[in-house]
Amino acid sequence: MPPPSPSFSSLPVEIVLEILARVPKRFHPILSCVSKTFRSLLHSPEIHKTRSLLRRDSLFICFVEKTDQQWFTLRRAENNNPTEEKNHFVSIDLAFPCETEKEPSVVAIGAEIFFICGSFYPSSAMWVLDSRTGTFRRGPSSRAARLCKSVGVVGSKVYVIGSYRDDEIHVEAFDTKTNTWELAPVPEDQDWWSSDATVSLNRKVCALHFSSDANCYDTRDGSCESLDLPKGERLWRSRTGGYVMNNVLYVYYARFGLMWYDSEMRLWRVVNGLSHLNKVRSVAMAEYYGKLAFLWEDGVSGETKEVWCRMIALERSERGVRGIAEASQLLGSVPRGYILQHCLYPPQNINHSMSSPPSFSSLPIDIVVEILARVPKRSHPILSCVSKNFSRLVRSPEIYKIRSLLRKDSLFICFVGKTGAQWFTLRRAENNNPTTEEKNRFVSIDLAFPSQTEQEPCVVAIGPEIFFICGSFNPSSTMWILDSRTGTFRQGLSSRAERLCRSVGVVGSKVYVIGIYRDADEMHVESFDTKTQTWELAPVPEDQGWWWSWAPTVSLNRKVCALRVSGNARCYDPRDGSCESLGLPSKDKWLCRTGACVMNNVLYVYYARFGLMWYDYEMRLWRVVSGLSHLKKVRSVAMAEYYGKLAFLWEDVEVGVSGKTKEVWCRMIALERSERGVHGIAEASQLLGSVLRGYILHHCLSVSD
Repeated sequence: MPPPSPSFSSLPVEIVLEILARVPKRFHPILSCVSKTFRSLLHSPEIHKTRSLLRRDSLFICFVEKTDQQWFTLRRAENNNPTEEKNHFVSIDLAFPCETEKEPSVVAIGAEIFFICGSFYPSSAMWVLDSRTGTFRRGPSSRAARLCKSVGVVGSKVYVIGSYRDDEIHVEAFDTKTNTWELAPVPEDQDWWSSDATVSLNRKVCALHFSSDANCYDTRDGSCESLDLPKGERLWRSRTGGYVMNNVLYVYYARFGLMWYDSEMRLWRVVNGLSHLNKVRSVAMAEYYGKLAFLWEDGVSGETKEVWCRMIALERSERGVRGIAEASQLLGSVPRGYILQHCLYPPQNINHSMSSPPSFSSLPIDIVVEILARVPKRSHPILSCVSKNFSRLVRSPEIYKIRSLLRKDSLFICFVGKTGAQWFTLRRAENNNPTTEEKNRFVSIDLAFPSQTEQEPCVVAIGPEIFFICGSFNPSSTMWILDSRTGTFRQGLSSRAERLCRSVGVVGSKVYVIGIYRDADEMHVESFDTKTQTWELAPVPEDQGWWWSWAPTVSLNRKVCALRVSGNARCYDPRDGSCESLGLPSKDKWLCRTGACVMNNVLYVYYARFGLMWYDYEMRLWRVVSGLSHLKKVRSVAMAEYYGKLAFLWEDVEVGVSGKTKEVWCRMIALERSERGVHGIAEASQLLGSVLRGYILHHCLSVSD
């Protein structure tokens, strides 16, 4: 087996941080799914330090006096001194477009701030501020006008809980992804939802009341639970004295200090290490570069009062939460009659008066590719969601070039004869000779399949793992999993029932097994979720006659397609069990089960009569891949993706090394799609090696680290 490839963490950490710090913070949950290294870096103090030097984030703070509002931002200094850590408290002009609305409810998602109207008069209006440009736009109106309401954020949705004019409580959610309003479950307890002091905790909207009580609304079913706040005195005088960081709720009392809610013990505990924190009455809190920004009013003098700030690093352990506070900083002054009303943290704010920080694409392309090439290929769909630049790069020839030099991918090829199966890998040469590093090595490997009773299991691959689904000659519910990186087998969880005749395919991260039980001819489908490591039932296919006998399968348009050598195919939709026919280009039988492959959601099949063909899903017809007229016409073929190209393997029986063996050849084909169709550019043929003449190509799997 090839040695382990260099991991993402093997790169210089300063380069990694420079890359990740430029990714918008709203994508951090997606990037955290890539690897534990990504997750650790995205929560590290270093990433917040780098973002602060780039001036990526700001706080938006609002003071209210009667009918006037004054907004400020708290941001890093705009000079280029790398040692400058001071925060600047800057007044900004936010001309709220609605003249009739005096105190809208305000929440932030990503770089946008949402103003929900309805403070003194019932309203269904919503305005959205882009904090990067300082411009407002009118959002879609909700279905009904509300007056008394609570507004909170769960995920990418803004929930508005309040009463219609007839005093009946209703809930609507604004989905920021689809830009639409939708109804949400009505809360069980309808007497709590007249407070603008709300937080999001455990994916629930929690309304905090001055009477030292709170109620949390579950957005999934409308159920409510009470959350007793610390007793002894009224809550803060400002609506901004409660905040949630890393799913932990913090509140501030002048009597007790900063407190946090232990959701496991269901009790309130004091944050340690902050005994010297000023005892004040008007407080605002929000996250700022990974720390808690603690703001308060003090020093009333004449017509003005001072606004102060302390940054607090919060560290949680088994003993509780400990706070480490920085020195107090005087931010500025506001008129004496102003009251703290809002304190918001919209990540990736770029004030219009500032120059834009460097973007991901401004970094040297070789560094970008070196980073992305080390991310497991199964995570590329996640990275493609980050930006168009990411989507383009993970599909570029450059990324495959680097991956090939790192030997990240392999093909696993299986030949089956009377005496058993023989497995080979096709991978890049393992030496460091730059003149030979592009050659492919065809290496026989010893895969001792643990099941002695199973002769021809169905085999599919997801990432670096290969799944062996038993039940070829005797009914079975057994599954074995091979880790291609170590060459070791482990027994997977058995399916719910034994099957004999079956088709096996992959859609996303699930392995679908379609077949019949032993005790009846009734068709059933199960899927194995590789993320949760569990089996679950799937819809039964409408047409059950197609799934009784083993057939080669591919995944196309998120469907499992069984290809029969008789020139027909049937595609099963795992969402609802519907089936559609997909006529193959010829009824001529291909002699190998491996002569079909899907690349970039395009199905390719090979016929000796027509050559390499592809299915035009829009036109619903088969077309020949142009440019491959010189491709040798053979009968026994295997195809799979290999570093962004189509690996085309075949057996040459006519010219063998001896009468007992036959040669195995390969050509790499680059496929380019345009409006005219698909054009193939084939590299020179390469002799891989020889196998026994009686062995037949049975599996060809693309495996990626």
